Amino acid sequence: MKILKILSLIFLSSIYIFADDAIGSSAGTQLIATAFTFGTAGFAFATLPFLFVLVNGMIKANSGHNAHSSNFTGVISFAFLVHLCSCVFFMIAIKLLDILGALGKGTDYFSNKVFTLFWTRGESAVFSLAGASGSVEDRGAYLQLFVVQTIVDWVIILMPIVVFFTAFAYGMAGAKKDQMHTNVLQIITWCAIANIMGYFAYFLWSNIASLALFIPNGGTIISKTLELYTEIMGK
Repeated sequence: MKILKILSLIFLSSIYIFADDAIGSSAGTQLIATAFTFGTAGFAFATLPFLFVLVNGMIKANSGHNAHSSNFTGVISFAFLVHLCSCVFFMIAIKLLDILGALGKGTDYFSNKVFTLFWTRGESAVFSLAGASGSVEDRGAYLQLFVVQTIVDWVIILMPIVVFFTAFAYGMAGAKKDQMHTNVLQIITWCAIANIMGYFAYFLWSNIASLALFIPNGGTIISKTLELYTEIMGK
């Protein structure tokens, strides 16, 4: 598929950028830039193929006389298959780089040190972990990393809300299409079933996506979501 080819090129470009940054950069700046590059690539592999296949498939399934439940099931199943392949591909690629000790950085450099830095929040914490001195180059590299971290955090925060409203809209549409007389109990039942299915799909997606994101300490997107909501509620 075109989306996977594009992501593969992005990944290869990430390796090239990493190699290029390794020349003439301080160790701290290089590590922060590497966290930005590979963290962004991991997030792309964990989200874009699934969304592309799902949206494209839903548009086609809704066109003409193809709007059948079997079509929707097929689209969702294929989207999850592509999602799994994309995340596993990226995970294996990172593990191979770890095993090879890419550019003499040692084993587990990417899956451990780089992605741990990607999931570290706060300028002082990032500089401390990266061993950066806080130079202009360090701050420039951190600014790039901070932008991506902010986007990732907000996607994680908003995803459960998007799932709820999408499932609610789907439930309402299903209740209206029901041949029987629509009543409040029926609408509630449709919305409840739609939300159960929606959150099950979200749970499955998030656990597969976590493979490509190498969240430290065995974390998952679900655990990160709870952490972020706890942080918001504590403010």
